[in-house]
Amino acid sequence: MATPPPPGPYGAPPPPPWQGPNPYAQTPPHPAAGYPVPPPFPPGPPSPQPRKRRRTPLLIAGVVVLLLALGGGVWAYLGSAGKDADDPKAAGPAAPPEHEHKTRSSMSWKAPAPKGEIKDYVASDASGTWFTETTVVKAEIRELKVYSRKDGSVLTTVPLPGDICGERTPPHDGTIVLAYRDGDEACSRLTLIDIEEGERVWTTELPSAYEDGEQVRWVVMARMEDRVVLVTEDGLRALAVEDGEEEWAAGLPGGRLAAGLAVGEGRLLATSYRLKGGTAADYQVNEIGPADGRVRWSWSVPEGQRPSVFASVSPTVVGLVSREQFLVNQFVALDDKGRERSRVRVAAKGSETEKGGPEQTFEPRCGSAADGCAAAVVADDTLYLPTKPGEADSDAGTEFNKLAAFDLATGKVKWSATAGDKRTVIPVDTDGGNVIGYAEPTGESGGRLVRFDAGTGKTSLYQQHPDSDSENERDAYYTTHPPLDVYLDRGQFFIVCESLTGSEEFVIVAYE
Repeated sequence: MATPPPPGPYGAPPPPPWQGPNPYAQTPPHPAAGYPVPPPFPPGPPSPQPRKRRRTPLLIAGVVVLLLALGGGVWAYLGSAGKDADDPKAAGPAAPPEHEHKTRSSMSWKAPAPKGEIKDYVASDASGTWFTETTVVKAEIRELKVYSRKDGSVLTTVPLPGDICGERTPPHDGTIVLAYRDGDEACSRLTLIDIEEGERVWTTELPSAYEDGEQVRWVVMARMEDRVVLVTEDGLRALAVEDGEEEWAAGLPGGRLAAGLAVGEGRLLATSYRLKGGTAADYQVNEIGPADGRVRWSWSVPEGQRPSVFASVSPTVVGLVSREQFLVNQFVALDDKGRERSRVRVAAKGSETEKGGPEQTFEPRCGSAADGCAAAVVADDTLYLPTKPGEADSDAGTEFNKLAAFDLATGKVKWSATAGDKRTVIPVDTDGGNVIGYAEPTGESGGRLVRFDAGTGKTSLYQQHPDSDSENERDAYYTTHPPLDVYLDRGQFFIVCESLTGSEEFVIVAYE
């Protein structure tokens, strides 16, 4: 495992988190450390749940599916699930049709991982996976690769002069903006890549050091179509995607410092804080006007907590952690004016402040800031979370859990259900108005995708993987602990490695 660098005056970048679709459907980015901005989180041990997961806007059959572009979490507007279909007033818009998919599918191809020793903790982060109808676009350590979705062949490779070292903003209109290192030095270059042409369009220079001389190692940024917004040492800065020229620069009220950014559905969210005696305090969640950088609303985080991750931007669902911890203990849903709607507790009450805590009763597998959560899906004003696995058979040592649906209007559980066969399941995505869960393979049987009815939790089979290949599937999924990220895009299933150590055999495993 790559060794993180020793913390400097501002601390090291937060631990790499977990890491999903858009016309370039997506995955991920990273947490808050930044383009001259001290990370708001105290240095500490790596989170036991690393890796990134994120999703970005995807337009399918006239239905907007927003798979967070700065994290990971997923939000989809899928009509009105769970209402009485016989009542025309209650029915609302019809759920979109389910994507074509195989009910029985096996591994189709694997994309090999780059070999060699990973010397740099930041460089080991290879998050950034997006899908089109025909390709898979992957941001790797020092290059952008485009794979054929059909057979995994490499269609395009765009090498970079240095390691990618900032948020992996999802592509838009066939281009992507990435930050990379100036050789082995600071994270001080920003470039626009034309994916189809396989070439860099422009490159601009960013500050290479903080005011005290500490080298910048990570750039926090978010892309909103034709604009890129960056966190700076004293606020925010927006650049035009067309030419990299500055459009505006803005500070936050009251001398606040920005930490993380997340975008979705035309909205830009930020986490911010104040420095008091050299310590981050007074955390907030802010909505920022993308055209001018002005704060539209602010929500103050309760004392003793800090905002860690956005599970969704629209609706806004933010995960909170206790000051000295890295595991989410609760999610808070906010309305479009920044007012609290509901809370969903994911940790045992009172464990938030315990040393080594919290004791999670639900396991969303969250990253930091916009990285989202690998095992949390937000759809149709419902938050889907897996419960912590429990032992199903003490002799066999197998585990199982449930998938729970929380109403974001109230924070209450709508239903919970198992995936059957004493399996562990995590929510992956939505399709046809229902949530799809990945039931992990066992020693004897292959993994499967299970369809959970959005209104009732009733289950049915979406896709079965072969029992004869269960060992290979387990080896792929459990290459590291925690397991790798999984994606479902247009009915096709993928296992993706978003954080490299140098020993992995592959970065992508695609099913039929």
